[in-house]
Amino acid sequence: MSREPEAAPPKRRMSAEKRRAVIVESATEVFAERGYDGAPIDEIARRSGISAPVLYDHFPSKLALFQEVLAAEYARLRAAWEVTFATGEPLRQRFAASLDAWFAHVERRRKSIPVLFQVATADEGARQAQVDATRASRSALAPFVTDVLTTDELDTEMLIEIIAASLRALALWWHDHPAVPRVRLVDAALDALWPAIERRVPPSS
Repeated sequence: MSREPEAAPPKRRMSAEKRRAVIVESATEVFAERGYDGAPIDEIARRSGISAPVLYDHFPSKLALFQEVLAAEYARLRAAWEVTFATGEPLRQRFAASLDAWFAHVERRRKSIPVLFQVATADEGARQAQVDATRASRSALAPFVTDVLTTDELDTEMLIEIIAASLRALALWWHDHPAVPRVRLVDAALDALWPAIERRVPPSS
């Protein structure tokens, strides 16, 4: 007597949090490849393994999804910086380690570079999202300047702008020159930025 095949176990449904993460990852790829204006929701949904209506259950608009992509990517960059900068090593070593961690993250997430640093769009909301995400990320770096350096509010703002703009420019350049090893980027950033930081180190440090 032949046995009937056992029924396959039911597929476990993906949690809403996991589904959102998959959507954001797929959106990062599509935005990087096609830009904001050329990124169709249908394509993002397809790569996420869902339909467009299901995607809209998680994000009400393409702009809301773009904002989430920016927030997630900038949070990862800040985390890479914060972990190494919080050690008790001498300041130059901490700064060099933070630069290396930052560029290591950029290297792992190379596809996200155009999304983070080079958004060409006619959409005013998307442009503002880029400005807001950049501003929030730079504000988060303020404690790492004010806690260890002698700066006033204006000097802090300018120094953070110099650091952020330099790293952004190098990341974009690296995107076009992927064969260059990370250590070269770290050394270049350290050579350019450390003199400005060193002049602001308190004498007692």
